[in-house]
Amino acid sequence: MSTDPKDGVIKFKFQLKMSSKIDEKLFIEVEKWRAILFKMNLIGEYPIEQVGYGNLSRRIESSNQFIITGSQTGKYAHLTGLHYTKVNKCDLKKMSVEAIGPIAPSSESLTHFGIYETCPQVQFVFHVHHPLLWKFMLDNNFPATPENIPYGTQEMANAAKNLIANNKAGIFAMAGHEDGIIAYGSTAGEAGKIILDTMKLSKK
Repeated sequence: MSTDPKDGVIKFKFQLKMSSKIDEKLFIEVEKWRAILFKMNLIGEYPIEQVGYGNLSRRIESSNQFIITGSQTGKYAHLTGLHYTKVNKCDLKKMSVEAIGPIAPSSESLTHFGIYETCPQVQFVFHVHHPLLWKFMLDNNFPATPENIPYGTQEMANAAKNLIANNKAGIFAMAGHEDGIIAYGSTAGEAGKIILDTMKLSKK
């Protein structure tokens, strides 16, 4: 379990244009999988630090804009349109995010953006936490970002971009972000199944 008190804290500059709740049709596919991952403790909140972990997103049509779970929503079993936000623009060099919605975007928004920007075929990005799965992936040479790169930074986004290249689906560990794992795919089912399949593999 992560013991970093800064885990889940937004590190980038962001402009949030407040709006009413996000339309359910824009996040329903994400929410169905989030409910599954929450039950498996892949999304939640660290009780001692009271910091949420795990965030999911989906691309909007063919753009690099995306709907993402809001900051510090990990503790909720089910999210509504009040817990999702639309990210309209990201600038990795300036470490800035522009969003519109009822809640601040996830602290991993830049990493999600980096993945969408790299591969147009990727439509969903799932970031989860699981100590045993994370260790299994690192011990068995799964793709991983470098240990010296922390979450929520330009460096993490660039590291993710380098790992993905032209892959339209896959999974990698975040070596410098304890317990952190990211799966991505062209559908929500594909991204979710990659996580479940990797978990099954880790238990053999």
